[in-house]
Amino acid sequence: MDSTNRQGSASELDGSDVADHRAVKRKEAEKREHERAEKEGLVFAFADVPGGARTLQVAEGLHWARIPLPWSLDHINVYLFDEGDSWTLVDTGANGARGKAAWETLEHSLLGGRPIRRVVATHMHPDHLGLAGWLAERHGAEFLITQAEYLLASSLWLGGTKDVPEHEIRFLFENGVARSYEPAIREARFDNYRRGVSPLPATYRRLEDGSLLKMGGRRWRVVVGRGHSPEHACLSCLDEPLFIGGDQILPSITSNVSVHAREPRANPLAHWIVSLDRMRSIPGDPMVLPSHGRVFIGLQQRLDALIGGHIDKLATLHEWCQKSRSPVETFPALFRRKITGMDFYLALGEAIAHLHLLEALGLARREVRDGVNYFTALGDLRPESLLSETIELPGISMRALAEVY
Repeated sequence: MDSTNRQGSASELDGSDVADHRAVKRKEAEKREHERAEKEGLVFAFADVPGGARTLQVAEGLHWARIPLPWSLDHINVYLFDEGDSWTLVDTGANGARGKAAWETLEHSLLGGRPIRRVVATHMHPDHLGLAGWLAERHGAEFLITQAEYLLASSLWLGGTKDVPEHEIRFLFENGVARSYEPAIREARFDNYRRGVSPLPATYRRLEDGSLLKMGGRRWRVVVGRGHSPEHACLSCLDEPLFIGGDQILPSITSNVSVHAREPRANPLAHWIVSLDRMRSIPGDPMVLPSHGRVFIGLQQRLDALIGGHIDKLATLHEWCQKSRSPVETFPALFRRKITGMDFYLALGEAIAHLHLLEALGLARREVRDGVNYFTALGDLRPESLLSETIELPGISMRALAEVY
């Protein structure tokens, strides 16, 4: 499956096109990272990045390490808190030999023989909790995660099968994938999640929006984000200007926000935008510790860019859909490069997410023709009011951040 259509104007949007999300070359990715930082006024807190046994101390007792990933997005940042006689860890990397070898290296270097007593997962994606079960069993560690993330992770792990389920195949066809691809789709496996995640810990400690943790001698407040995953836990330090952003706030890309076959009428982009807007109330100007890319300063600027980029995309998509389009046919308006392989599935989910938000706002109409969804633009999209209108959608608003703090 691929899309050879391109549109140059999309290149100035928020950087969330799937080709960038799966950065093809590290030097090119670093160049984009620096260009975006300069454009948005972000400041990278460190000239270097960690690698292998080498870590960087971002604050007293708080260390930044990188675990390699077996994909084109080739690393995840993990953060380790020195508890004196043990360690607390935020995120783990994906299950696999390279990730396990990286942790064994860190055990002999930074950890110095002291055990990991707590494993905190920001959310359920394999690069974030894929080794949580392995590490928890290895060290006798407690596992902390929000409930929605744990339950969805459990469901996906248990539901991993060799054969692609019929509802997944139907979802692709309903959103514009040509039926000529059916043999290739059926030959694919549906157990990638299971292979990327070691068996989950049988028990967990539930994190909630507003939960208070003590890590590395500091107090940290859980701030939940939505859209990229259902109940993503960010961590805001109450004692120093530090903020662990996970995948919710990245310095040069924005995480994929997708509709999936398991919830085909979902509206994740509304949740994503509203939860980002809520994070504008985080006090001060903290150093942001993201899951990918470099540690940076400039939280408010980045939030503005992430929200504004999606608003720009919605406006571009609304114009593109003056003529009725299937989700696959919207790729030229949203992505600037050829989309192939796994990136196709990410792109399709994100395209549907944008269309669903337009539909929820009364700015697009859905028609089903020959079993395929088509969307046609309605009315006038006013970028300046789109955020406030999204906040007012049923079930989307969140309690004020002041109530969490």
